[in-house]
Amino acid sequence: MLKRQTAYRSLIIVVGFLIIGYCAAYVMKQVQGSGFTVQDAVNWAIVLLLFALSRSLPVYISEDKSIDVSFVPVVASMMVFGLHTTIVLFSFSILFFFLMDEDTKKLRYALKASPGNEIFNLCNIILSDFVGGQMLLLLGGTGSDFRFPYSILPAILFALISICLNLIFFIFDFVSAGKEKFAPMFYQNILGILPNVFSTIPFGILLAILLNMQNGAYFVLLFMFPLLLARYSFKLYLDSKSMYMRTISSLSMAIDAKDRYTQGHSQRVAAYSQQLATAMGLHRDMVENVKVAAILHDIGKIGVRNDVLNKPARLTEEEFEEIKMHPVIGRKIIDDIRLSPVINEAVLYHHCHYNGGGYPPNGPKFENFPVAAAILGVADAFDAMTTDRPYRKGMTKEAATEEIHRFSGTQFDPKVVTAFDSIVDKIEL
Repeated sequence: MLKRQTAYRSLIIVVGFLIIGYCAAYVMKQVQGSGFTVQDAVNWAIVLLLFALSRSLPVYISEDKSIDVSFVPVVASMMVFGLHTTIVLFSFSILFFFLMDEDTKKLRYALKASPGNEIFNLCNIILSDFVGGQMLLLLGGTGSDFRFPYSILPAILFALISICLNLIFFIFDFVSAGKEKFAPMFYQNILGILPNVFSTIPFGILLAILLNMQNGAYFVLLFMFPLLLARYSFKLYLDSKSMYMRTISSLSMAIDAKDRYTQGHSQRVAAYSQQLATAMGLHRDMVENVKVAAILHDIGKIGVRNDVLNKPARLTEEEFEEIKMHPVIGRKIIDDIRLSPVINEAVLYHHCHYNGGGYPPNGPKFENFPVAAAILGVADAFDAMTTDRPYRKGMTKEAATEEIHRFSGTQFDPKVVTAFDSIVDKIEL
């Protein structure tokens, strides 16, 4: 760690602890002046639990993306308990913060695993929330003054200021380490953060309304468990999907291991196909199906004799007829896996031509030609043309592109060829 990064982090930590100390003294004075009931203790404990759970259990929206929902209870607590109490409760939540180890799939105590980083992160958030909270003190609408719908405005302003400051402080940490420049990193991240802000604020306000009701904390506790169960169920689904993709990739590697002359072919075709599907503006589910189909498109070669697959010379007509059976064999292999019909069709028809030629015979053509199969046809042909074989040298990218243009409308779907033109310059052989 560079000296300037160490100095920057130390400054944030010192300021953070000063804020925590100030807020703790303020809360103590407030409690001594107005008293502290058992119900207050219950409310604080439930909010503290929300802080700890929301920080330890992010909401996953895909296999590799999650939303940090810890800001939801922060907004709610700010609106109901005020700035100073929220700062104190959030600070205590670090003592109950656990992280999931992606390798072992076990929870680990955050402070034990990386105390310096966690304390810096905490103080960063505390500083951001404290500065943003000044807007709440200025506009009111919090604590005993909480009133709906007026409190929506100060909540939004607090959230925007706090999250933007939090982003800025984190970027300065990277800048001080010499890893990034401020402006590019800010613009790259701010657009990704704003949707998170506006999606969490309504839930924060709803939570504040519940907490502000008589015995509202118990309602929050009641609804917490089904939400946690829903999150757990969705995470299980994503884990099973991840396992499914790993299984698909393993099958792809088995194909490549059997055919030593086309090692890496399925992965390259998958990459080209994904780019093509994205360039055509297909829905993300369709893009995912195209990618899976591309990984599996040659799985039928498992049923082809090794001496035919690995023959270091041109195939005889009889041998080529055996090779031509691999789409049908592949379709039979994946039939029992219950994949999407899009994947099944693409595996079966990826060697069919747009005008009805190719194999297997009597395939679909023209307007009835499946788009996934059309995409695989272009991607498969491009990789085959540009890859070295024992009996020929691979073509250049330009020569292969010319061939694809020459057969547009006959072997290849013209719409896919147009999309190919938009991505070919980005392909590195």
